[in-house]
Amino acid sequence: MWKKFNFANMNSESLYIALLCFVSGIAQFALMGCGIYMLRHHSTYQFQKVFAITLFLHSIGFFNNFLVVACGDLSCADYLNTLFLLFDYVIVGGYIAFGISLVFPNRYKLSQLLIVEIPYVVAMALFAITGSPKIFLATQIFTLVTCLIIMVYLQFSIKKYTDMLNNNVSNLEYFDLRWSNILVTLFFVYQLLWYADSLSQQDWFDGQEGGYSLIFDSVYCLISIAIVLYVMHKIITQKVFVLINQVEKEPVDAYYKTLFAKDIEQMIREKQYYRDSTLTLQKLAQQLGTNRQYMSNYINRERNKTFYEYINDFRLEEAKVILESKNSESQQSMEDIAAMVGFNSYSTFLRSFKSKYGKTPSKYLFERSVGV
Repeated sequence: MWKKFNFANMNSESLYIALLCFVSGIAQFALMGCGIYMLRHHSTYQFQKVFAITLFLHSIGFFNNFLVVACGDLSCADYLNTLFLLFDYVIVGGYIAFGISLVFPNRYKLSQLLIVEIPYVVAMALFAITGSPKIFLATQIFTLVTCLIIMVYLQFSIKKYTDMLNNNVSNLEYFDLRWSNILVTLFFVYQLLWYADSLSQQDWFDGQEGGYSLIFDSVYCLISIAIVLYVMHKIITQKVFVLINQVEKEPVDAYYKTLFAKDIEQMIREKQYYRDSTLTLQKLAQQLGTNRQYMSNYINRERNKTFYEYINDFRLEEAKVILESKNSESQQSMEDIAAMVGFNSYSTFLRSFKSKYGKTPSKYLFERSVGV
């Protein structure tokens, strides 16, 4: 943000400056600490590394307030502030690269992702040389258009990836990317607000708006920290599912017909394949002696379900049987039952059970015990 500092009124604004630098310092150390933690403990995947690097860049961006305050010349302060605002767009490029590497974890090398940063680095260099405010305006417009395109593209890609997961994975907890949909949209909305706010201000400090600026900057810092912690929590446990396109042998027609004539559901129940929390369509097809394509066609067309829904129905069915046979002396907890039948997340078990049977497992058990 551009603001105008009133040097003649230094005493009344010194507290504002101190608080602003204090809040910026907290955000700076928090982001840098998160970046170090990611690199040291959670850098298995490329998107984790890109996120950690971007956090370092973001923490550097908070030097803006310290340097501009230290500058005694108003024109120099405006120049430095705008230069750092352009550096903020380099940070935006880092987050765009992170989003791409998260949704397409094996498609691009790190060197290819860095191409996203070229326009922002060039804009920053041009402004450093010329000092023209038109460069900043052009960068804002370019970023808005780019973020809109990236947002739509990632939203579409996440939906496509989710559909693929539903048809190939029986537990989505560590693969699901739907949590990032809202994040991508909020990121674009934030860019719009930032763009509108920066257009409404001309200089770096404005003593009459100091209270507003402090509140705005404080909220920005707190929101930045909260979002970073939320994303860290998600990507630390995030795993990558890669659909292996193997050349599968066609099963002999006679054997294939016999296999499906035996009733697949009965075979799955007898062998309890669904208890495997890592079960995939490929693995189940191999266990049943067929191939992934045949199995997929059967589930999607004959049963009109996704693989995820199909397998979880078996899990919920057994969970219901266990609950019906459960007595007051049983030591089995709901968490134990969820893990036993193949859920690797208790919250998913609760949500799925309530969706299928209209009540939570505890309520279902209670109603059976009192004869409702």
